[in-house]
Amino acid sequence: MSYLNNLTVSDIEQGPFPLKDILANSLYYPACDNDGGVVKDCNTLNRVLGIENFIYCDYAFGEERLNESLDSFHGYTIIAKRSLNPNDLIPNGWRMKMPPRLDLREYSRYKDAYEKPFAKWVVYQRVQEKGNDYGPNRFSLVYIGGEGIATYHAIYWSNKATPKALAIIQPGHGFGLNWTNFTEPDGFLHWVVANNPNKLMPKHIYYGGIGGEQSYDNLNWEGYKKLRGISNYYDRSMRNSGYVSIYEKISVKKEDPRKLLFKPGRGINPPPKSGFFMPRNF
Repeated sequence: MSYLNNLTVSDIEQGPFPLKDILANSLYYPACDNDGGVVKDCNTLNRVLGIENFIYCDYAFGEERLNESLDSFHGYTIIAKRSLNPNDLIPNGWRMKMPPRLDLREYSRYKDAYEKPFAKWVVYQRVQEKGNDYGPNRFSLVYIGGEGIATYHAIYWSNKATPKALAIIQPGHGFGLNWTNFTEPDGFLHWVVANNPNKLMPKHIYYGGIGGEQSYDNLNWEGYKKLRGISNYYDRSMRNSGYVSIYEKISVKKEDPRKLLFKPGRGINPPPKSGFFMPRNF
């Protein structure tokens, strides 16, 4: 039985934050906006993976917009929620390790778009009208107003954990206020995921966005193979309803990706505006 099913409203609002349980069965989604598609898939078709906690991260969405959209998971209602502080998420502290050749001028390119940092935990319960085939009895959402790469480093590295799945969906590196391309196999997101000290990688990667299947058959992260796809990922009424490919980690007898040559960036420059989980001192 899930630990979530034993939580009371008082536990959620005032009790110890169950960080270890949350990280153990989590999906991590940087540059997420308010996309709930991965929640639906993990609650149904990909339920065997055992994901019951969704850690979302976006520095441009903001707490006010989040509050307006929290109660929007069809078939589920909010039991309770609470605001979190950094000590809830990094009780052992956090010592940032910079990716090689990170250009901090690029990192802070969209600092004017940063919303006020925050973190919130929300627990949802399935309504009585829906059966077990609709999804789990409960799931939880942790939404962090921070930068995706620094947040992964802070949350997972410092707690010796790895998400079961990673979502890279419409991450916005073109005109969407993202400072870097999360999809690149030699990029900064791959570096922070592949160099996790526990040496574990996510079992699944959700990769997609606006466009058709052909646009998302090319995730070049070593050791991953396409498992299946989700058509009409967004609203079916949209002209372009999107597509998401799901990639599965496979065993390969090749050189460890943590040892591959790392290419991006042009050097280190003055640090950007600080945020909830954004590098400050180096």
